[in-house]
Amino acid sequence: MFEARLVLESSLAALAAERATDEQVTELAEEVAEMYASLDDPQEYLIHDVRFHRTIARAAANPILAAVMETLIANLYERRSKTIQNAVDIKESAEMHREIFRAIRSHNPVQARRSMEQHLNMARIAQASEVEAPAPLAEEISVPLAEATPTER
Repeated sequence: MFEARLVLESSLAALAAERATDEQVTELAEEVAEMYASLDDPQEYLIHDVRFHRTIARAAANPILAAVMETLIANLYERRSKTIQNAVDIKESAEMHREIFRAIRSHNPVQARRSMEQHLNMARIAQASEVEAPAPLAEEISVPLAEATPTER
């Protein structure tokens, strides 16, 4: 998935730097601010992270690329929501989003592409160390083990 994101999102960031409206730049600024405000709440942070990337896709003004990005975002959110509690790099991630935002705000497509590539490479490494929370043990499930079906045991 990261290869697809790297190819797609770096191009979307460059296009957004060329095409973003003032309103979209404002939306990006608000999402970055909300990321910083939710550093202590990883699930809330993830919501603003996803909104940030969706806004970039819209700002690129290419509906086909935005639709492809939406497919990736849906998959990303589903996977990340299971591991985000184990993240140790949320502040660093927020700083990377701020750099992407600054490049788009200054209409610098080369820097926007570079910042997005750096962010995604950092995220790939960081997320590789996150582990999905383990499934609950039988005693934590509301069905007592003696009453559990063979598949629940």
